[in-house]
Amino acid sequence: MIGNTIIELASVDSTNAYAASAEFKDGTVIWAHDQFAGRGQHDRQWLSEAGKNLTFTVVLKPVFLAPDRQFQLNKSIALGVLDFVHSLLPHSLQIKWPNDIYADNRKLGGILIENRIMGSRLGTSFVGIGLNINQTCFSSEIPNPVSLVQLGMQELVLKDALLSLCHCLNMRYTALCQKDTGGPDLEFDQNLLGYGQWRSYIFEGHQIEGKIKGVDESGRLLVENRNGKVTGFFHGVIDYILYDR
Repeated sequence: MIGNTIIELASVDSTNAYAASAEFKDGTVIWAHDQFAGRGQHDRQWLSEAGKNLTFTVVLKPVFLAPDRQFQLNKSIALGVLDFVHSLLPHSLQIKWPNDIYADNRKLGGILIENRIMGSRLGTSFVGIGLNINQTCFSSEIPNPVSLVQLGMQELVLKDALLSLCHCLNMRYTALCQKDTGGPDLEFDQNLLGYGQWRSYIFEGHQIEGKIKGVDESGRLLVENRNGKVTGFFHGVIDYILYDR
């Protein structure tokens, strides 16, 4: 279903905004060769060289999910992106909570999911994905980027890469659709950057030590302190301190 219909655009401000501007059928992909005003989490700008990377949005209608379980969709999409990259490279990959794809502490891609809620169910989800493919030079405004080419891949044909990625996403999304409860919780947790490791984080302007135990259904990051207490943090409250490569 995902990718059966692909709307290909030369240039657009934001594929998520374009997807939200009209009614598209379930699984439609809005793909832009140049996204000149892309957004990440908390309206941060997503910078991508035109014609070098994948910047697209998948329109989904996950009406089987209650709003308080919407992070299950985030988990499935992130794992689908990991499946795609693992099919190309035997590289160590992690999910930097909540929605970034990392390789060796360097950002390979990002996901921004915006949901419309209809009553007690999700109505439409706009799944924005940016994945660095063939770009080799990045703006100094981006702190730690990397692309598949820089990880050792030859240049990819973007349309072929998009179709392969859509297949991986569709496999994960179909599995999620077939489960009323549960989902890819443990697999997502085990792929988290810092899972089960004592690391440093910034919380309320202070450096703290913690060990990631997983993510709950609300999408909160569960972190254990040295006293054994586990606290759930929403995005924007706690942040990683990333180590140098």
